[in-house]
Amino acid sequence: MAIVDSERALRKIPELQEKAYRVSRGLHNEVLKGGEPTRKVADVLHGRWLGHPLHAALVETTVGAWFLGSVLDCIGLALGHEGVEKCADRLIDLGNAAAVPTAVSGLADFTTIPEEAMASGATHGLLNACGFVCNLLSAGARKSGLRPLGVLLSAVAAGGLLASAWLGGELVYKYNVGVNRTRKSDGPKDWLPVLNTVELLEDQPMRVEVKGAPVLLYRHGDTIYAMGAVCGHAAGALEEGTFEDVQVTCPLHQSIYDLRDGSVVHSPSLYPESTYDVRVREGRIELKSKSE
Repeated sequence: MAIVDSERALRKIPELQEKAYRVSRGLHNEVLKGGEPTRKVADVLHGRWLGHPLHAALVETTVGAWFLGSVLDCIGLALGHEGVEKCADRLIDLGNAAAVPTAVSGLADFTTIPEEAMASGATHGLLNACGFVCNLLSAGARKSGLRPLGVLLSAVAAGGLLASAWLGGELVYKYNVGVNRTRKSDGPKDWLPVLNTVELLEDQPMRVEVKGAPVLLYRHGDTIYAMGAVCGHAAGALEEGTFEDVQVTCPLHQSIYDLRDGSVVHSPSLYPESTYDVRVREGRIELKSKSE
């Protein structure tokens, strides 16, 4: 109950929310200003090449090494075994080395975090930063022959990281950070009329429902494109986005999709959209699931 109350309290701190928002969106704007080069770097850090968030994968190594090191510290204290103590020291070093790319990828995700998760995300990052500093000091103490101090610092770090891990769970399971928000449809398997042709003007996007799934329709030149209408990153309405040639930019955090195949051109979204075959028949636009 105390943890839940603490999480609620974070959202009620105006300065935390405001400053976190300024940092997050300020960094995001800098990425956008940098154009194609900085967007490609952001794609790597978000994990577009993996198909899921890179930060989540890196966290396993960093936090796993730190916690296992603390466990071996306890065993080493109980047994007085030098080999166990050396293993603990190496694991703390490994966690420190992995913490740098983990932190950078986490910061990249923070630049496009949903506003409602801002306070929790900022606190999560600050706790992780404190844990990193404690473990760096711990490694230094161990190498200087002050092993008891090093063990104490790692134990303090572990306590903060437990709280941070809880907030990380909140970010994923409560605020859906990094979770695929696209809405998949099972069909239609046969051609389904969805709109009168005259209602879809050129370069004027429209949203229709197809078997319960929102679909974006867009006419550009002689071609009509049909693609899922909900951005996979934060459920942005793609029909409200910016269109350029055969690409659409989400209005929320500027993920870019290719209308032809639904692929992600630029993150923060990591999840492609469903696309549909389109035909015009007897004045009606008809859709069906993509042919294999």
